Amino acid sequence: MEGNMRSLAIAIGLLLIAAPVAAHELVIYTVIVNDEGPQPADVPENALKVGDSVWFWMKDSTENMSLVVELSKDGASARSPTLIYECALDENGTLVDENCKNRFEFTFNGNISIGLWNVSYMKSINGSVTETLYGSVTINEDVHLDGNHTHDNTTQPGVETQSTGGADSMVQTAAIVVAIVSALGLGVILMQPAKKTLVEEE
Repeated sequence: MEGNMRSLAIAIGLLLIAAPVAAHELVIYTVIVNDEGPQPADVPENALKVGDSVWFWMKDSTENMSLVVELSKDGASARSPTLIYECALDENGTLVDENCKNRFEFTFNGNISIGLWNVSYMKSINGSVTETLYGSVTINEDVHLDGNHTHDNTTQPGVETQSTGGADSMVQTAAIVVAIVSALGLGVILMQPAKKTLVEEE
């Protein structure tokens, strides 16, 4: 009996290992800031979850134009370095000025990032602010074991995802079902009492 219980425990352990944990695929959402302003100014409310990122690209080619992006939420804030349209490269493709930036990457980590972030886009010419535009980013809670969560860039333009769509969800579901059935079947077999064999004495 003790051996059967040990085998059942092993089977349950294998089940826990076999069952995949489905978390959402991390997303990079791209916002392009051109001469008309941020595109889009307001990131769609359901586009991003905790752990996702937004890349803000400076694509305004106006002469001597620079950009600073500032995000704020409930007293917390983050500010980009000064971004310009283009950074000079040498013949090897290496930045001439290592401090030159044309993109600001921000990752929304931790549950503290959940909620509405206000975004300010401050454009300057020769260091003097000429225009400030506004937008927003909404971060949603990342609920694990949600195998149906995907990011589809056909419905969310500007999103670069690492998601492979619903096919992975179906495979994960099938794997879980097979693992559960296998483990339960093994457990039932192991719990059955051993059969006694009668040996006739000659």
